[in-house]
Amino acid sequence: VNRYAKDDSLYPKDPVTRARVDQRLYFDMGFLYKAIADIIYPTIFGIGKPVREDKFHKLKEVLGWLDGFVAEDKFAAGTDHLTVADLALLASFSSLKESGVTGVDVSTYTNLDPWMRKCVAAIPNYHEANGEGAAAFGGLYKHKLLN
Repeated sequence: VNRYAKDDSLYPKDPVTRARVDQRLYFDMGFLYKAIADIIYPTIFGIGKPVREDKFHKLKEVLGWLDGFVAEDKFAAGTDHLTVADLALLASFSSLKESGVTGVDVSTYTNLDPWMRKCVAAIPNYHEANGEGAAAFGGLYKHKLLN
């Protein structure tokens, strides 16, 4: 991004905004993605252990944080434009949505669907770049649940 982007909007140079982008990237890696993986991966990889209830509680907590980040029609770093933080968080969140995980009603987080739609609209070729992969991931999870 630093080398090839036309401007710094995806990864802003302003230190306060960049710090928020970095925090959201760490949040995705350390909390959102992990919470999703803790529920989905045992099924996908055939570990066979039932998912403990605390894993669902953790995912709900993490989704609540994400819902707050994108409140007031903002992007994830509190900006009015897409950043790399949105790209990372969207990849995780769209995979969760496509998986249809039961035990977590994503629709109760009222800011997430509008944020997702806004991101999808702002990303050229979203469906080829992420949507198809998220759908395949969700399909694999659903297939493993049935078999």
